[in-house]
Amino acid sequence: MSFFIRLFYTALLLGAGLCTSGGVCAQALPGASVPAARAATSLAPNNLTRADTARAIRKLFKSRRGGGIGWLSFGTAGILASTLPALQTTSAGVWTPGVLAGSAFMLIGVNKRIQFRPGRERQVLRELAATGHLPTSVARRLRGRFVPVHGAATDYDPLSAPGIRPANVALHLTPAQVAEAAHADTLRAINRLFARRRKGGRAWNYLGLSGVLTLTRALTSASSEGTSVDGSGIAILTGAFIVAPVAIGIVNLTAYSETHEAEVESSYRSGNPLPKKIRQRIKKKDLQPYD
Repeated sequence: MSFFIRLFYTALLLGAGLCTSGGVCAQALPGASVPAARAATSLAPNNLTRADTARAIRKLFKSRRGGGIGWLSFGTAGILASTLPALQTTSAGVWTPGVLAGSAFMLIGVNKRIQFRPGRERQVLRELAATGHLPTSVARRLRGRFVPVHGAATDYDPLSAPGIRPANVALHLTPAQVAEAAHADTLRAINRLFARRRKGGRAWNYLGLSGVLTLTRALTSASSEGTSVDGSGIAILTGAFIVAPVAIGIVNLTAYSETHEAEVESSYRSGNPLPKKIRQRIKKKDLQPYD
């Protein structure tokens, strides 16, 4: 029982970390710091366009959806951590508070996932593109790190996505601006790809570390209770929850290091094509920095 308690309280802590990190790291405009961007907004609020507002909306919805996943994970881990020990006890008082708290967290997560679902985001963007109007529930949340900031003409415009902008509204970009925007989008995609891979590598390493702690406590508890430990089972758990995650994390951190990122970016700025391996791993979300 103690092994399951430790295992799922570790999952509970990981869920809490995911919940708090789901809405973190709002992105700044390329080439400008967040304070500078906000200062530009306060100095020239009338220069904001619908595209600037649309980018802020996409950041808001992405952050809230990520927070919803975190709350769901937090609630699920809490319920599991409370109910699994109850398999060895008949006292409902042991696990009822945990189930109630976990259920409340899951309801918060479900509400966020529904309220900020991709379909509603597209609906809000369509209304913004057609009329310039925003629902009150969305407009009042565009503050703090979600305040719209003035961007360049070549920045990605979420309103240009298929099915968003009305058909009778045309874009007025010169061929030079289109080429410059494509080049800037690729550079941002490179940065997003490398940052995403490094973040994944760190997450895998954290998972391996939590596996080490959980396995160590389980072995210590088994030794103190005088029970024997199955060597083959320990080997399987070590390989699956420690060795494999750490190996994946190290590979990601090494292959997508900041040094390699600088080399790829410098080569592309010099006019060389992207390596095939990098092109294959760039995803659509990497090309849309505010998605």
